[in-house]
Amino acid sequence: MSRTFSKENSSNSSKPKMTKGKAIAVFVVLGILIIMGAVFAFVSLDNGELGINDYTAYPRRISLGLDMKGGVYAVFEANTTDTANLSSRMDGTVDQLSKMLYDKGYTEATVGKVGEDRIRVEVPDVSDPETLFNLIGTPSSLEFRTEGKGETFTDEGLWVTGKDLENAYVSVNEDNQYVIALQFDKEGTEKFAKATTELNGKALNIWINGEWVMGPTVNSVISDGKAVITSSEWASDYNVANNYVTQLLAGAFDVELKLVESREISATLGENALSTSLVIGAIAIALILIILVVLYRLLGVSSGIALLYYIITYVFILSVFPWVQLTLAGIAGVLISIGMAVDANVIIFSRIKDEYRIGTGEISIQTAVTSGFKKSISAIMDGNITTLLGCLVMYLLGTSAIKSFALTLAIGIVISIFTALVVTRLLVSSFLAFNRENEKLYNLYNKNKDAAETAALAAEKSTEEVTDND
Repeated sequence: MSRTFSKENSSNSSKPKMTKGKAIAVFVVLGILIIMGAVFAFVSLDNGELGINDYTAYPRRISLGLDMKGGVYAVFEANTTDTANLSSRMDGTVDQLSKMLYDKGYTEATVGKVGEDRIRVEVPDVSDPETLFNLIGTPSSLEFRTEGKGETFTDEGLWVTGKDLENAYVSVNEDNQYVIALQFDKEGTEKFAKATTELNGKALNIWINGEWVMGPTVNSVISDGKAVITSSEWASDYNVANNYVTQLLAGAFDVELKLVESREISATLGENALSTSLVIGAIAIALILIILVVLYRLLGVSSGIALLYYIITYVFILSVFPWVQLTLAGIAGVLISIGMAVDANVIIFSRIKDEYRIGTGEISIQTAVTSGFKKSISAIMDGNITTLLGCLVMYLLGTSAIKSFALTLAIGIVISIFTALVVTRLLVSSFLAFNRENEKLYNLYNKNKDAAETAALAAEKSTEEVTDND
């Protein structure tokens, strides 16, 4: 029995082909995901409809920025000549402001440092700047002093300052009355213990911005850094107690601040921009899908389905993470990321067409697809990673608008990489499972194959002519 080695046909040397059963499963799963995503994007259920709790369509849960939703913003500047550790002190002030707004229920408020000595506060859904200042208090200086109202300050009379106050909040005592609770940090605890020891039975006066606010009497030495202030003024009125708490917290910032700018932002401009962007985006996506199908046929159909999956996934992620706020700049990031997602597919399909066009021998569509995806990975990853690095720099160093742009763009890029290299590939392989031979379905052309077919036809014609002559 003779045994010989022979070269394996290139059409069979590629990776295992997807079966029709697996292809159908891919189409079904992706179809279900896209349909469910579309349904839950537009349908909301209220008051227990269909026997479930209230549900809001997830695009409506996307956190909108100040320029989209309306509200107020204020810019504060450090009012100090002491520049020692100013950057870290400003960071601490940002954290304190953020916590204060969050505790008051404004979870969409943003606080960020601008430059080295400024802080920008943005609060959506607030109608005027005065409301903002009532929420967070006008940043001020807080002092606990021996001197009472009308008395001259002395260096020895200062016991504790706002930077020693860790927290202040409204609490309820055992008599079911509202009290103001104070919590000092480690250094403040030591200072407050000395003050209450020295002034036991006397008043420890609280001053804010050089103005006397109150002078509670010290009933006992307090050495654990936790104190409460009781008064008939707020014993039964939470709002009064909370107003005092706001003033105290405003004086507890690590840096004394002064207001340099405040403004009300109307939501009308943002709403119009959002509506316009949605219409333009929908038209652009529809045109892109048509062009892809015309240029690449079934490959374009694969790209279109993948793009729908991409958009639904993108919108869902924007709605899930509350720290992602959609602003006008963020919309620009979304649109650019969609363009980059399409570009990734175009790169892949161009590689596939090139591989099939210049292929030699009995090259198959499957082989061209496998090779095209493989050779496009480096181009896609290089471009996207470079853009991600740019997004990182913009997010770390940019203003709030630039950060929003960088964040939405970065999220879109990560999703587009997965969509192009995984989802699109699955779809293309699924279409190939039903037809791997008809190159017209994929708008592919091979010059070598056409030349070989032309030569074969010429040879056949020549043979027929010779036969006729005989």
